[in-house]
Amino acid sequence: MPKPAFMKQNLEALGIGTYHNIAFIHPDTPIIKALNVFVERRVSALPVNLAAEKTYNNLDITVTQALQHRSQYFEGVVKCSKLEILETIVDRIVSAEVHRLVVVNEADSIVGIISLSDILQALILTPAGINASV
Repeated sequence: MPKPAFMKQNLEALGIGTYHNIAFIHPDTPIIKALNVFVERRVSALPVNLAAEKTYNNLDITVTQALQHRSQYFEGVVKCSKLEILETIVDRIVSAEVHRLVVVNEADSIVGIISLSDILQALILTPAGINASV
């Protein structure tokens, strides 16, 4: 089945995602401070896994300590590059069964976040899809 031409364009060209004022935490951030970031920044995710098992009542532990309790099945943060095409990004989101990817640069530093909402907004709310002139 043919796909729209914009599916072969990269994130940088399409301008999809959030690349400014990204909320993130460091591995030594206490869980309570990470929770404050969620509330203060009104974000639904941070580029660090906070799903510690059996440590929810100790909010003074660091993120690193919480990560030591994560499931052995956790495969890590799913990420992408701004230079990857939208088709690849969508396939990765679907296969990883996640709602967002962390966008990283060549040094593996966080530069942005791309979510299903970002993609759907670009596809549905933008007249004629993503940049009708593309």
